[in-house]
Amino acid sequence: MVNKRMQRVGFGLSAAMALLVATPIAAHELSDASATLVVRDGGYVQLRLQIPWADVLHTAWMPGRPMQEFLVVATSKSRADFAKQFATVEKTIQRSTRLVADASAPVAFGRWQGATADEVQDALKRELMSRLADGVRFEHSSRLAVTAEVTTGHEIAAVRLQLPASFGPSLLTVYRPDERWMKSGELSAPVNVARRSTSSAARTP
Repeated sequence: MVNKRMQRVGFGLSAAMALLVATPIAAHELSDASATLVVRDGGYVQLRLQIPWADVLHTAWMPGRPMQEFLVVATSKSRADFAKQFATVEKTIQRSTRLVADASAPVAFGRWQGATADEVQDALKRELMSRLADGVRFEHSSRLAVTAEVTTGHEIAAVRLQLPASFGPSLLTVYRPDERWMKSGELSAPVNVARRSTSSAARTP
């Protein structure tokens, strides 16, 4: 079989506070952070995170304060101030995300890619407006993808992942792609997709 590695991917403070006073605050939801690990031959591992930045930054910057109050403050920051504080949180996330492959020591991921500070701040603005419009069925605009990767240097039989505590309960999905060449214009060989008897991933309550 020939394997082929696939390629990869101003809200005014006074006005917002006035709206906030008249808007009921929705109950805080459980974290909807998630992580997907793709394990490939040669110990190469890809990580894709879906990070709910509103929850993560709220916990980092204004814990204990109402979410909508945090969103008003965060979206009213200057671009420069927001970017400086956001970079600190990003570095903490990168340091706190670790992979354990088999019995090896934890290793850090590299080649991180994700939304810029400006893009995250804009997403927070959209989420704030959605929450103000409907505090129950609001849009999770700030849940954005971040990717990273690491090479362990050896074949991997089992993996464990550690994420930052600020993510809260998170869903982990791990899979190893079954990659093969297909002949032009012909059906591929059968690929077994039957569910295994023992699940390799579990949802944390």
